[in-house]
Amino acid sequence: MASFFASFEWLIYVLAFVASFRLAKSAWCFWREEGYKHRIDWVLLEIQIPRETLRGPKAMEQFLESIYNLKNDPVGPKETYLDGEIVRWYSFEIVAEKSTTRFFLRIPRLLLHPFTSAFYANYPEIEITEAEDYIHKYPATYQELKADGYEMYAMELRQRKDPAYGLNTYVDFESEVGNEKGRIIDPMASIIEIIGRLKQEEVLWVQFLTIPDVYHHWWHSADKIIEKMKSGMKEGHDDSDGTPFRLRFRTKGEEKTLKRIEDKKGKATFETIPRIVYFAPKNIYNRDLPNRGVYGYLAQFNNDDQNIGKIDKIRSKVDWDAFPFILPNRRLFWKRVASYDEYRRRFIPEETIVGKIYNSYPLRFCFWHQPMLLSSTEFASMFHIPTNVVLTSATMDRIESKRLSPPANLPG
Repeated sequence: MASFFASFEWLIYVLAFVASFRLAKSAWCFWREEGYKHRIDWVLLEIQIPRETLRGPKAMEQFLESIYNLKNDPVGPKETYLDGEIVRWYSFEIVAEKSTTRFFLRIPRLLLHPFTSAFYANYPEIEITEAEDYIHKYPATYQELKADGYEMYAMELRQRKDPAYGLNTYVDFESEVGNEKGRIIDPMASIIEIIGRLKQEEVLWVQFLTIPDVYHHWWHSADKIIEKMKSGMKEGHDDSDGTPFRLRFRTKGEEKTLKRIEDKKGKATFETIPRIVYFAPKNIYNRDLPNRGVYGYLAQFNNDDQNIGKIDKIRSKVDWDAFPFILPNRRLFWKRVASYDEYRRRFIPEETIVGKIYNSYPLRFCFWHQPMLLSSTEFASMFHIPTNVVLTSATMDRIESKRLSPPANLPG
């Protein structure tokens, strides 16, 4: 037996060398990427909404198509291994506090001018101002939040099927006739209604971390699905000579599926992490509000092709009869610690194994994040400036009109 292992001793050394090299490479990339992240100068912008807003998801879709072209694409060994450059990400946020809805956008400061220009081009009536980060008004850790008498529920969402399949979009909620002013339903209405019913002490944060998709790894899968759907056959016979042949007609549902996939390939796409945090004093804490209410706002975009689901290993729920069957209360505690911290940091999932280990928490590891792959149309359906359909709500802080700069050619 000893001679048998001795004959493969060289293989053990090779495997050990490969594993050590990969680990060292992962550690190096993580170190360089962390340096790149910390060099980004961030700015938080508040989107102030006027009393009259006629432009809806279509304008947001155009805005997303515009900012997609601002993406950076790390290429070459210098940018990848020395600079540690990664694709810059953005955060779109809905904040509900004291029964009031506010909208925020967090971006790198160097992109401030093109971002605001693209926003004003598509929403000329809104106003954008730099704001203090609202998270600093709240405890820095979940432990401090809990000590103040609050309880918290958090979750992240994912796509349950191949990301090539598309969700329903605002187009499916609109009337087939009329312009945007005549829209029947705004998908944002449900989340605004939920916020409108919050008690003064309840706080809800909804965060969409978006990373421009520069690699399009999902295209291969989409091409395979398209090819399979277009090559489907059905048996039949030629009436002239009885020769058998195969022919198949796609159903309306299959035609719609195919159109969604092809449309998605032609749009700007973003890796998106929907992250929800809700907390309230223990005496009024209502877990169902985020777990069912906010989830329902996003689940309204489900269809037979694609579904949005909760990531069980991240959301604030632990069952004693579920694996690993031990320490359910401690696991739930560390889930809440991690989710609260990740929201405050606007944490994006690490690509390196060392990064995943470094950002893990006791009993809650950093291996379970699953970003969704959304087209500009899909994301615009989830986050856009609410139209007049929902702006009648008293929960909106609205400006009466947009302030404009004086003309440049006025006499001195």
